[in-house]
Amino acid sequence: MSISKIITLDELTDKIELEKTDSKFRVCAEFLLSALNDWPTMGLEEPKDLLDELTNDVSRPLTYENLNSYQNGLRISVSGNAWKMESVTSLLEMFDFDRQGNFDKTATLETIIEKLTEHYRAEK
Repeated sequence: MSISKIITLDELTDKIELEKTDSKFRVCAEFLLSALNDWPTMGLEEPKDLLDELTNDVSRPLTYENLNSYQNGLRISVSGNAWKMESVTSLLEMFDFDRQGNFDKTATLETIIEKLTEHYRAEK
């Protein structure tokens, strides 16, 4: 799935509102929404835009380890980075998809977002 085909902000918010239970998909979607809201770039609205921003800032691929290292670097110079730190914290939580404390260090952020996209677009 290409980065341009991933779930949109409108789809994401609609699906979160419609889902009645706190499924692992809904929790993961809420973390993605939080990350989008916290990222400090003006005009950033879509998950693909956030991935573009991260691609410019973080070592590739966008794995748990690379995002965690990026967040640790932000801590060194906290000034002006608080919102990015909050956003990355939410993104890191997405790697514990099953909410069991088992962070999938082999996954990439793109694959997690693709999993969300496929799940929500398959729902009727």
